[in-house]
Amino acid sequence: MGLVGGFGPSLAALVVVNHQAGWGGLRHWLKCCIRRPAPSRWMALAFFFPLIVMSLAAAAHVALGGTLPRSPAADHPWLVAANFFLVFLVGGPVGEELGWRGYALPAMQRRWGWRIASLMLGGAWALWHLPLFFVKGSAQSHLPMGLYALSTVASSVLFAWLYNRTMGSVLPVLVLHTAVNAWTLVIPVMVMADGSNLRPFQMMVSILVFVAMLLLLHCDDGSEDQGPVPAGS
Repeated sequence: MGLVGGFGPSLAALVVVNHQAGWGGLRHWLKCCIRRPAPSRWMALAFFFPLIVMSLAAAAHVALGGTLPRSPAADHPWLVAANFFLVFLVGGPVGEELGWRGYALPAMQRRWGWRIASLMLGGAWALWHLPLFFVKGSAQSHLPMGLYALSTVASSVLFAWLYNRTMGSVLPVLVLHTAVNAWTLVIPVMVMADGSNLRPFQMMVSILVFVAMLLLLHCDDGSEDQGPVPAGS
């Protein structure tokens, strides 16, 4: 049931667009969302940026005298590639991004601009994950709720910036979402079930907030006019 619920945002977007524009409009919208691939530099940034952030957080933690738990992928490197594929399909990206960035973001930023839209959407994104804090064994169940919400809002700014820089393509956003979730199998910066390893996660969130603030302060490219609009809406 949780797996089905994880597809809620994308399914909701499909239903709404079909209601607004019919089957033809839905097909057109999907083609606009998954348009031609973004330039390779943006795809590479989407894939490697989370790795860089996590590596910096882990290195800073160790430099301050901390230790890291063993990487989950240390003994099974072949699982890394398989994990990326699984995360892409059922770990959030496909189930969420057509809704968050494919539909909600362009609609919101045409009204409020990309800054306010990305922050508001980040808050909604965080609330969407709230039930997972009460599900035993979930990744969120042992995370500080406020810190997680802060990371989600900061990530939403980064996702919106990438979406707009690639002219409203959801593809690089899908890659970024996959990378955010999947690289944690390689770089152990997440809080452990017993509450340990908190500082690397705090440092990772701090880096994300810093990057988000830079983007909010210095990026303004008229992107609120970008993004697919369902025909008939």
